[in-house]
Amino acid sequence: MSATLTVTQVVLPTAPVGSSNPLPAIAAMPQAPYEAATEGLPAEMAANIRYGQVTSIHPYLLQDGYDRERTPAPMRVAVLENEQLRAEFALDLGGRLVRLFDKTTGRDLVYRNAIQQPANLALRDAWFSGGAEWNIGMRGHWPLTCSPLYAAEITGADGEPILRMWEYERVRGLILQIDATLDGAALHVRVRVRNPRERETGMYWWTNIAVAQTEGSRVFAPATHAYMTGYDGTLGRVDLTETDPRLPASAPAAADYFFDLAPGLAAGAADAATGTAPSPRPWIAAVDAEGSGLAHVSTARLLGRKLFVWGDTAGGRNWCDWLGGETGAYFEIQAGLAATQYEHLRMPGGATWEWTETFLPLQLADPRLDGAWTEDVAVVGAQVLQAADAAGSAGIERLEAAADLAPDALLSVGSPWGALEQQLAARTGSAFAPLAGVRFVRDGEEGAYWAALLDGAPGAPDAPAGVAEPDASEAPVSYVTGDEWDHLLAEVPATWLTHYHRAVAAQARGEHGTAISHYEASLRHRRNAWALRGLALALRESDGGGTAAQEQGVSRLAEARELAPDLVPLTLELAEALLADGRADEVRTLLGTLPTEMRELGRFRVVEIRAALAAGDRETAGRILEGRFEVPNLREGELSMSALWHEAFPGRPVPAWYDFEMAPEG
Repeated sequence: MSATLTVTQVVLPTAPVGSSNPLPAIAAMPQAPYEAATEGLPAEMAANIRYGQVTSIHPYLLQDGYDRERTPAPMRVAVLENEQLRAEFALDLGGRLVRLFDKTTGRDLVYRNAIQQPANLALRDAWFSGGAEWNIGMRGHWPLTCSPLYAAEITGADGEPILRMWEYERVRGLILQIDATLDGAALHVRVRVRNPRERETGMYWWTNIAVAQTEGSRVFAPATHAYMTGYDGTLGRVDLTETDPRLPASAPAAADYFFDLAPGLAAGAADAATGTAPSPRPWIAAVDAEGSGLAHVSTARLLGRKLFVWGDTAGGRNWCDWLGGETGAYFEIQAGLAATQYEHLRMPGGATWEWTETFLPLQLADPRLDGAWTEDVAVVGAQVLQAADAAGSAGIERLEAAADLAPDALLSVGSPWGALEQQLAARTGSAFAPLAGVRFVRDGEEGAYWAALLDGAPGAPDAPAGVAEPDASEAPVSYVTGDEWDHLLAEVPATWLTHYHRAVAAQARGEHGTAISHYEASLRHRRNAWALRGLALALRESDGGGTAAQEQGVSRLAEARELAPDLVPLTLELAEALLADGRADEVRTLLGTLPTEMRELGRFRVVEIRAALAAGDRETAGRILEGRFEVPNLREGELSMSALWHEAFPGRPVPAWYDFEMAPEG
């Protein structure tokens, strides 16, 4: 029976991601909760860790407008289904594979979250747990993990459906195409990434697959050693015969194991006809106590494999509950382009990289597997590769043959940036080579100003009289980056907004002097909260900025807030700046003027506690803490709640609801 592709809705208790934060993310990008020391690592790995670091998520806006109030709401999913599997992809949430259901056994092969609850784990803040997530561009959960992707149905030469999803990633300037199809008990996913420009860019890819955790869960990968980190800044090579990672539920603390794959364990048997060894097929597998679970196998380019565990600590359990409710315990098996997730690779201009990933149900012949690590890995590996061989190559060949087929009717529409960047490149005469199998749509509010700017710029065919100057009381809806956009902004008639956008781009590049000049020019055209806020940050971040610059920056933030008093992120930035300058009394005065609804938000409760402690008022700080409140966007690795508790109540243990510690206990 042929597979089908449909679009439907799945209703879950949901806390919506909400509107994006309108303030551009020009401050330093939040870092992952730990960094890697390169001492003692192989030279290539150390070089990859040092290369391609990203310091700002600009031009993306943060997605921090969610809370933790959940009500039933639909999730739009594309469903590939045949007699053996049902695969559901969340079209509005980064195309994530949110469910892979084995109809033969009645089991979910990936962890299927029972709720939809954003939390602050991604590069743009909002992230949710569960399923298989595609991560491209830079270290961390990618910028579009909670955003729509383009999608279309492609029909293979054999009449079978292919789900195609694609987008343009703006920080690295990459085009991503993901094709998925079913073939019996196998889900095949073919990924293509194109660097459309002539210049080199950094590249990163990891497929993060969540698996429901039980006491009997076990993980295997074809390696005898791994690079391990335990959220303490170290990255050391460990012998897996001595440090056995196979039982996620027994992990003493949160940890990453980046398996150092051994080609012989990933290759299978020699070719019977030629006697030559086949190409390595990297794999990783997770099974339960009965030996039933999931295998992930790929072509050789996707050479990295990783196990992530939350750990058997109060903090690890709290994170699982925070993300998925009481049934949220999971771990992740992952696959990437590099050996570790600290690394970025050099992707040449014009290059296209592609690989195939296969998701397979796995049932071990003997589930006991209580021998030595290397012995059990050999047993599991033989069965994984046998299952991959049994799946055949028809689905993979279908994806390869259809890779360049142009999509017709769209199932989902993503962002306008691929179309806008292509038009900008054509205008400037620079190279931009798109993938044949994707098409971008320029329509929509997010790119409307930039489309009008391109159409109305000097030299544009049939250019209109000009671009209307937007209302300065309304926040710009989107931002750009790159020299080509800056040159375009310099050519069109100057307005408060053109100067403002040039200032933001300069500040994101770390050019504070240029940014200050453009912010001031924007304010001369029209006083606006957005340039005042940007000027404040630039003054406080500028090289050599002394006390006067810090104070002037706070004054500009206060002026900005006067123009936009209801904007929560702006008020929070002002309060944080006052605290940083030791002006706790002014913070407490500011908080007293806020509407109750704003003051009771989690981040403002934290500010209120910090201000009380700074003023020596431990009683007020303790009373607020004992009131048990939540900070919806608590950052992964952030220990602010436990730190405040220790300061307010020296010697008293941190309550479980404030304990998000990921390092080993004790």
